[in-house]
Amino acid sequence: MTYNSFDEERIIYLLSKRLRETLSDNEEREIQQWRETSDKNRMLFEKLRDERSLKPLIERMQQYDAEPAIGRWKDRMVAQKKQNKRRYYAFAASIILLLGVGILWSNNPQLLDTIVQPTIERGQNKANLILTDGSILSLDSLPAGATTNRAGIQITKTTDGKISCNYMPTDVHNDAQPAFNTISTALGGEYQVVLPDGSNVWLNANSSLRFPSRFPAKERKVALIGEAYFEITGNAKIPFVVSTTKQTIHVLGTKFNVRAYEEDQMMKTTLLEGSVQVHTATHKQLMQPGQEARTYANADNLEIIAGDVNEAIAWKNGYFIFNNESIVDIMTKVSRWYDIEVSYQGNVKSKIFAGTFSKKKSLQKLLDSFASTGQISYKIAGRRVKIMSE
Repeated sequence: MTYNSFDEERIIYLLSKRLRETLSDNEEREIQQWRETSDKNRMLFEKLRDERSLKPLIERMQQYDAEPAIGRWKDRMVAQKKQNKRRYYAFAASIILLLGVGILWSNNPQLLDTIVQPTIERGQNKANLILTDGSILSLDSLPAGATTNRAGIQITKTTDGKISCNYMPTDVHNDAQPAFNTISTALGGEYQVVLPDGSNVWLNANSSLRFPSRFPAKERKVALIGEAYFEITGNAKIPFVVSTTKQTIHVLGTKFNVRAYEEDQMMKTTLLEGSVQVHTATHKQLMQPGQEARTYANADNLEIIAGDVNEAIAWKNGYFIFNNESIVDIMTKVSRWYDIEVSYQGNVKSKIFAGTFSKKKSLQKLLDSFASTGQISYKIAGRRVKIMSE
């Protein structure tokens, strides 16, 4: 007795699952029964247990570009299935060994949806610095503690990974126009920058901050797209200004968070310490610590409400905090950190979740927490995630 006496989908699923995690007692019994029915089954099982056999196969797996490989395998299997079902499942077993993570199986029209998924890991501390002359410096490649001179700018990466940019000492002229630089994070990236006045800025994923290498005598001004947390060095004579598409924030010395992603319907500034004044095209309002200033797309308004400080800066502290939010809004935030594309199926907008999650964990850990409630399920193909609900 071989594969054909069992549910082939089930056996392939259990074998691939066993490579990643512990099976239940009932699942182990299923594998045991399958293993004892033939020498071929037993040999395959032993290979999957033998680290020496798996190591070279997994090393080969790591050199693969998975999605094209799976596409080629899918086309080949569709053709082979029509000719020889036994060869089809034999080849499926070898793919389990090669990839070490699972398999596409037969009799399923949605082949790509049945892959046992590799882990999608969290984002990293990474960014690019776009200098005034248009050149781009990958900050990941600059060693901690190093200093380099580019485009008349002295760039230093501190031992704890922060970046600072200043005019080179020989190039400081009071009447010179300051050169502007932009630090930019992609999806799955964050970074901290020290501005020329000593202010610290933490930049969230998929964000950019435009700032000068020297602040003029009358105003310290930066421009933000995306999200950033600011700790501003106090200077009553030279106010600090953060410009976004919907808000302008005037600061003397304080701590605050600004979320201003262009694709979001709402932009907000949350004040932790000190005092800021928020301006829109027709409104301005002085804020107090603990308050949140909101503006909305396609509306000229300014709303001041009591804010949730912990939620506002959770991203900077390494967490997601969701306060009774829809899964759609949650996944918008999550997608920036894990660099994924999200689609939806079914009545997902009504699914509300709350909780605190570490950003250090894999995407699957977070999604498993949501799925365990029974409200949603999910599937992953490459970096595409589908959220589903009845």
